Amino acid sequence: MRAFTSSPITALCRASRAVSQAQTFTSLPTLRPSLARPAGTVFRSSTPTVSLAPSGVTTASEEVADIVAKSAISSSPMFGATQIRCGPRATLARSSRLVRKRRHGFLSRVQTRTGRRTLQRRRTKGRHTLSN
Repeated sequence: MRAFTSSPITALCRASRAVSQAQTFTSLPTLRPSLARPAGTVFRSSTPTVSLAPSGVTTASEEVADIVAKSAISSSPMFGATQIRCGPRATLARSSRLVRKRRHGFLSRVQTRTGRRTLQRRRTKGRHTLSN
């Protein structure tokens, strides 16, 4: 019988497996918002920096004046190290009643087949309001 000898190919495969198990690979971007922020971040810090220089002298390390208020959710691209999902948004503040009428109104329901089915279901159920 022939003793099992390790060929160069199997040795190379074992070495590559050991290296691949030691290294971790991630495809996530480095600027992704997370709870643990790196020390050298690209964006401004959420805590204001205090300058010890006199008020007449300006230095490059002073914080730039923000257009958006600090209390606003969108004041920082990192959302202050936490992700806020249900906060107020500027685009949803003034929803139009006309758009709601156009999309969910009675005439919109009458024009389509599924809308007519919806109206029929609501009639048979005895709903007082058939649509918007």
